[in-house]
Amino acid sequence: MEEIQRQTIIFFLPVSMEALTSDQDPYAASKDGETFWDKRQMYMNPQSVSIRDSKLIKSDLSKGGFVVQYWGEQLPVMEVNGTTGSSGIAGINVLKDIYRHEQIQYRQVLADRQRQLAEAALAAAAEAASALSEATSAGDVLTLGADLLTGGAFSSAVSGVSNAIDIITEPFGGGTSFGTTYGGSGTFTSVPTLAAFATNVDMYYQGEFYRGYFTNFNVTETATEPGHFSYTFSYTITRRSGKRENFMPWHREATNADGETVMSQSTSESKGLVPGSDLMSFPPSDPLELGDWVSGVLNEDNDVGVVGMVSSEFKEPPFGVEDDKNLVPSNRRAQITKPGES
Repeated sequence: MEEIQRQTIIFFLPVSMEALTSDQDPYAASKDGETFWDKRQMYMNPQSVSIRDSKLIKSDLSKGGFVVQYWGEQLPVMEVNGTTGSSGIAGINVLKDIYRHEQIQYRQVLADRQRQLAEAALAAAAEAASALSEATSAGDVLTLGADLLTGGAFSSAVSGVSNAIDIITEPFGGGTSFGTTYGGSGTFTSVPTLAAFATNVDMYYQGEFYRGYFTNFNVTETATEPGHFSYTFSYTITRRSGKRENFMPWHREATNADGETVMSQSTSESKGLVPGSDLMSFPPSDPLELGDWVSGVLNEDNDVGVVGMVSSEFKEPPFGVEDDKNLVPSNRRAQITKPGES
């Protein structure tokens, strides 16, 4: 029998726009070791998960009959409820941080952006000072001539515009600088937004990936169960990939080897023998588990053989069963007497 391991739901939260614009595996880091996704695993699985699918079909009644319009499928909605168990309020705090990830992560984005702006301003100031102290090219000679005629206003204006562009584009262009080429073209990358972080929360469970966003999160605490916290949340699915497979020992395949659907076996048919065992999702490796007869387990009389192995056949004893030992009158009001008493 294959080993079945316990697995809880895993959330992957984007921490940068590279997580959404690249094909980086959420389980791994980037080539330079930078993390694009923040992994959060639930302490225990919820008690129930309900996924609601629906179609966008509109019907209008006309004189000639109904006119049906098909607009595709609605976004599936996952309703989840459960309890945090022994993790208590700490488990609720983890789920709340997952639910509010875009608000928490965007604070870090703003802090990083402010730091990058400050660093870009210092670098631009140092670059401007270095440019003013060196004038060797023909362009610099012309710039000096323009400065003599304008009292330095021309160079100040060019440097000011260049520095402003540098400071604005530096945090978003991945280090691309406009100032070195005095107005040269640069590249822009995707700017992190609250909506981008909120609508791209990944969920993984038993081989299936979901991407979507949370719409609500509720917590319940009652006086009858102190220390126990229940939660519910709704998760709208925008993308779905992967496939769930059977995971319990008693699960059986619903299709045969040719892919055709099959019907369940009747109650009188053995489930452990061929062909019933062929459809088991986890076929037993031990022939005893299939119900096969093995030499030495049962003797010719079909009696008890090896310890722990008994016959499943019912054999009528040679003598009749005494049914007066447990005799109870059908009249419940009557006095119940023990056998042998008058």
